[in-house]
Amino acid sequence: MRKLLTVVVLLATAGFATAASPTQTPPSITVSGNGKVVYVPDVGYVHVGVSSNGWTAAEAWKKNAEIVKKIFAELKKQGIDEKDLKTSNISVQPRYEYKKDEQPKFLGYTVSYDLSVTVRKLDQMGELLDTAVEAGANTNVSISFGCSKIDELVDEARAKAVAEARKKANLYVTGAGARLGDVLGISDTPYAPQYQRYNIEPMMVKEAKDNLPVMAGQQELTITLTVTWAIDNTKLPKFPLEPYEKAN
Repeated sequence: MRKLLTVVVLLATAGFATAASPTQTPPSITVSGNGKVVYVPDVGYVHVGVSSNGWTAAEAWKKNAEIVKKIFAELKKQGIDEKDLKTSNISVQPRYEYKKDEQPKFLGYTVSYDLSVTVRKLDQMGELLDTAVEAGANTNVSISFGCSKIDELVDEARAKAVAEARKKANLYVTGAGARLGDVLGISDTPYAPQYQRYNIEPMMVKEAKDNLPVMAGQQELTITLTVTWAIDNTKLPKFPLEPYEKAN
């Protein structure tokens, strides 16, 4: 009778421990992976700005508008579609002269306008840049390059990042005598294209005798993400391991 009671108590205790185990946090591993894609740009961007001064805001605005309209007209003559002309900034700011120990002196207003031009034919970039500057662009002049299939490139980079993360996680876990379990989570930062801009001095463009040669070269796109896996220890031996001895 005492033996039977002892067995019942032991079984009850074992059952209690088994029921509590699911509440424990499972072992896991979190690893980051990088995916890089190298591509040749097939789209270019010409960025130009126009800045005009006037005693009144209306005067400065009128001056600026005339130059901007001229730039639009000249670019359209070069075959640029209206959908590829994008206003990126407009501002109206008062101007002051500051001197030591004196009150600021009002000088009028400055109107600024920035335009981004999408160039579908890269061999046109130098000519379009010259055209915009000759038409009156006088500030914030730069160029950049992009890709029309950026979504496909991002997907490719993400696949590479996941593969690298899994490779590293599997190396660590199997090296420790376990194996990877289910994926518990994936953290990825939304990708926003940020193309490097190459600044150009407008006066250098005006003084140049020939169109500025522009070469796109190669660009890189990199994605970083983090993946968490459960660690599966079910295949671990249930007996003590023998000491490891390096073979002679």
